[in-house]
Amino acid sequence: MVCLKRFQSTSGVMVNPDVQSTFQKLSEGKKEFRYIIFKIEEREVVVEAAVSQEELGLTGDDYDDSSKAAFEKFVADIKKRTDGFTDCRYAVFDFKFTCSRVGAGTSKMDKIVFLQLCPDGASIKKKMVYASSASAIKASLGTGKILQFQASGVKIDPSCKNAYDMLHNKHQHSYIIFKIDKNDTAIVVEKVGDKGAPYSEFIEEMRKAVDGGKECRYAAVDVEVQVQRQGTEGGSKLNKVIFVQYCPDEAPVRRRMLYASSVRALKATLGLESLMQVQASDLSDLDEKAIKHELVSSQRT
Repeated sequence: MVCLKRFQSTSGVMVNPDVQSTFQKLSEGKKEFRYIIFKIEEREVVVEAAVSQEELGLTGDDYDDSSKAAFEKFVADIKKRTDGFTDCRYAVFDFKFTCSRVGAGTSKMDKIVFLQLCPDGASIKKKMVYASSASAIKASLGTGKILQFQASGVKIDPSCKNAYDMLHNKHQHSYIIFKIDKNDTAIVVEKVGDKGAPYSEFIEEMRKAVDGGKECRYAAVDVEVQVQRQGTEGGSKLNKVIFVQYCPDEAPVRRRMLYASSVRALKATLGLESLMQVQASDLSDLDEKAIKHELVSSQRT
């Protein structure tokens, strides 16, 4: 009996186990399906359509035209399901093509491609939900069988890791603000808060950085809290680091999407999976008292 794991994204969207089992029918054995379309429905990624080669109704050889006819059918299907590309979807497509190699002649090949469709016509809310939930469906499908994933291509400057280690391991900084540089090619350190700087300074620097809501930012903040442990008298001070992804509602869609699609690489580089993570669209979401309350609640034993 195969046990299928239920994956959950940072946005709270779950991945239905049918997503993984249906994908296995495309990627393994007889390959029952040619493509699968997934959608988010009631905070869950589900299978919307799984189409077989027979259902495509094609008579020609896919390898001869490098899947052109099949892919055109797929595009027409997803266009209809998204009401003329005004909604978002995930999909996997099994490409069949021929490849010529020096000294080996021509051979037939199959490659599965993962597609994350977030067209300009979709709402900002939908784009953000699909962007923040993509990592969960990718984990469910498994990267080993996929040719490529959609990614922003933004690199992480080494200074980010160096600054974060000084904050997290040695508590030499009170906060770090990260930004995507003007060329949209790398995440860099924009501002480092001195040791002991108040939380209010971090908020003010974030306010300046986003320029009235026109920009997005990431941040790591070293927060000091008072923790009361069972069986002890009085409280003790504890430092906890939180990670912030701040994308104001007023920021351009392109900036919001770029930050959403690049955050996974930054978190992986810094090693942030165990940290409290805050997704904010307004500075009120970063209220100091609320943040400290959440940190204290998570530390109660």
